[in-house]
Amino acid sequence: MVKRAPGGWLLWYQCGARVALAASTDGLRWGPPVEPDPLVASTDWWAFDTAAVRPSDVLLFSGPDASARSGFPSSAVYWLYYSGSTDERFGSPFPAAAAAAAADVPALPGLAVSQDGRHWARMEGDHHTGALLGGGEEEEGGEPRRGWEARCVAAPKVVLHAEGDLRMYYHSFDEMSQRHAIGLARSKDGVRWRKAGKVLEGGKAGSFDEGGVRHGHVVRDRAAGRYVMVYEGVDANGRVSIGMAVSEDGLKGWRRSSELPILRPSDDDEGWDSTVVGSPCLVQMDGAYDWRMYYTGVGRDGEAAIGMAYSEGHGLQKFEKWDAVLM
Repeated sequence: MVKRAPGGWLLWYQCGARVALAASTDGLRWGPPVEPDPLVASTDWWAFDTAAVRPSDVLLFSGPDASARSGFPSSAVYWLYYSGSTDERFGSPFPAAAAAAAADVPALPGLAVSQDGRHWARMEGDHHTGALLGGGEEEEGGEPRRGWEARCVAAPKVVLHAEGDLRMYYHSFDEMSQRHAIGLARSKDGVRWRKAGKVLEGGKAGSFDEGGVRHGHVVRDRAAGRYVMVYEGVDANGRVSIGMAVSEDGLKGWRRSSELPILRPSDDDEGWDSTVVGSPCLVQMDGAYDWRMYYTGVGRDGEAAIGMAYSEGHGLQKFEKWDAVLM
């Protein structure tokens, strides 16, 4: 998860079972992990995140002062939304590389807050494990039922639409359709959430995302007055690429911008991202490259790395890969 902050750029990423943090002045050249470890798995036996934690999104509420030297705002509050699991497989570098394996890994969303982006305190949600949402039973008309999110509620990405209106986009594995879908939850305070159903499902037969959609990252497009979602699409053979969808209000009517992915794995068999491109994070810029999309790539050797692609102009018509691995 990449975030522009006054004075620099911040990158929270998964490193084994924990969350690590790196800083940059330009979003292209990144330093070593910042110590101490920002967030590690919980030691509470009853918690939902005892095996591993993975960052999903950060909301930054910043004051007027910033430290340009360190890249950290000197007056800010960070809200880190993350996925946690009691399954050790969740700590692997890139479990999304195998759709079948990823579907079986339980995960729930959590929240931690910080005043410096490095030292975190967990905020307990309403679920009995401390998670913000549960994956099993839902209430409908006073009667419990088994929700489509029974396997997991993973990769929470949060948009602050307006005061008292926060939207969380997450994915789960629907046991009925046997593929991933992206759902929506809403909140007034960012801690207590209510599910609002699916917003995007897998595509038609033969499409790049017919096997399901997941890891959706939503951005409010300031120039076009709409919402943009970049997401992982899984094809019939389990190959993962990145697609894009748009919505006028961010709640309903999500439609694919193209029947083709906006970013594919490299055609070079020896490329660092020749097997998978996924976990997209979209950043709207102010200048030359109007959009950046940070993503995780996996090569044939199974090694994961972080790269960037950019799109010029406001239309988001085409993404070009940056010519170097970032981390």
